[in-house]
Amino acid sequence: MPAMRRREVVQFLGAALALSFVPRDVDAAIKFGEELHLQLGDVPFRTLNRDQRLLVTAIAEMIIPETDTLGATSAKVPEFIDLIVTDWMSDDERAAFLVGLSDIDARSATLGSPHFVDLPPEKKVELLSALDRARAEKAGAGHAFARIKGLTVYGYFTSKRVEQEILKVRMFFNGYQGNVPFTPAV
Repeated sequence: MPAMRRREVVQFLGAALALSFVPRDVDAAIKFGEELHLQLGDVPFRTLNRDQRLLVTAIAEMIIPETDTLGATSAKVPEFIDLIVTDWMSDDERAAFLVGLSDIDARSATLGSPHFVDLPPEKKVELLSALDRARAEKAGAGHAFARIKGLTVYGYFTSKRVEQEILKVRMFFNGYQGNVPFTPAV
């Protein structure tokens, strides 16, 4: 997948993310995401508790599963989401997101388990499909799912491993090639 496709994905996310701190310019948004990934290192989760981590990880992995290519978990998307929640969401955004995570588990209870992660695969798909239709909600499970979905795609496509292993973006060039003919722009 060429770099332009990555730009298209991130550009598409502008409306999906709707977070005030993400730059609206595509190149700036990509650079910002890449810089956030550099901050991850081995920093443990700071905001999401164990159950919330499992929930976010399960949903992110359903959005971009590990196949013959890297999945969301291998690209450190759950850690990326925790970093966003911890350092970049306002107190109100963070509170709404965390309440929304609880609401996802509450809705899971109506399908047979008090925790989304314990639902059978077909029930997980059923619930996430319903939440995807409810992404425009300003609070609750639909709101939290919209955030997870947007941040999963954003975090995935700005991770260095995805850039190198899937998108095949060359981070460094092999030096200056002075023998390339000059072609003036007309």
